[in-house]
Amino acid sequence: MIAVFRTTTSRIVLAVGLSILVHVLLLWLPQVHIPHSDALPPPLAAKLEPLPKLVESPVQYPVTKPRHPHPPVPAIQSARPAIIPHDTTVGPPNLIPFPENEAISAVEAVVTVSSVEAQPAIALAEEPKTARPLPRHAQLTFYVYKGLDHFQIGTINHRLETNGEGYILKAMTRTIGLARLFKNYQTTQTSRGKIGKQGLQPETFEEEKINDNDKQNFKAIFDWPLQKLRFSQGGETALPSGAQDILGIFYQLSQLPLSNEIIPLAVSNGKKLEKYELEIGNEEELTTPLGKLRALHLRKLHAKGESGLEIWLGLEYRLFPVKYLLIEPSGEAAGEIVISDIRVSDE
Repeated sequence: MIAVFRTTTSRIVLAVGLSILVHVLLLWLPQVHIPHSDALPPPLAAKLEPLPKLVESPVQYPVTKPRHPHPPVPAIQSARPAIIPHDTTVGPPNLIPFPENEAISAVEAVVTVSSVEAQPAIALAEEPKTARPLPRHAQLTFYVYKGLDHFQIGTINHRLETNGEGYILKAMTRTIGLARLFKNYQTTQTSRGKIGKQGLQPETFEEEKINDNDKQNFKAIFDWPLQKLRFSQGGETALPSGAQDILGIFYQLSQLPLSNEIIPLAVSNGKKLEKYELEIGNEEELTTPLGKLRALHLRKLHAKGESGLEIWLGLEYRLFPVKYLLIEPSGEAAGEIVISDIRVSDE
């Protein structure tokens, strides 16, 4: 046992001696530096510098004036547009021509008005015997309502261009909003012809109708020398003096004397020719987006079971149509069309 104790003591003394030796070596040997691959970033330095001087006078660019300045179209701000002299130009002097692929017609609905220039009211008792001159450019926009419930289902745009001798009149009807989700309806009507002492004399009338996936096209040719009206779908009929197409009639009314109680007209819709008798009614006041408008009411005389038509001509707007009503053979209103915007120019 004594031998075991001595052996353990010897081991302890040896371990302590080795530990002391290691510590002495660490204290007296030179220190070794471990290299560091990442250098520390230099300290941030900041200083204030004055801002560059501003240019005292900005560069002046030459201002070029247009060769033929035209007054801008005044927007109607009040409830009722101001009345302007008869020879005052309304709207932009040069309206953009209709693209050939645009469509316009009556969506069998209703119309309304927004921004326009008015003219003095026309005294029907003192109407001139000669036709009232049509403007060089005119653009009318209408709201189309279903029946008489003022639920808008579409728009109609009219564009009239004249040059003193001839005219082109285009109308485009299309459904909008919720109505378009249920029925994609577009109609383009185009009337071309000459302008004479009696007003519009159509030479051709075309209509292109798109009703969902169904597309229809037809055309009527007014052969005045031979007094024949020919239809693209076949057939022809005698062409009476003063005959109009269904689009041109709205503007031809401003060229006719309105002193009679009844205006007889022959009107073609491109597929047939009908005899119209328009009864001249009284002056009425209409409520439109342009405010209160004075209008002359005309009504087509029709028998029971026939379609009807009522037109209101703006007495302060060159006798252009400001509202019309389409009536079904059943007697119900098919659509109400109200003017929403009128732009006119004589230049």
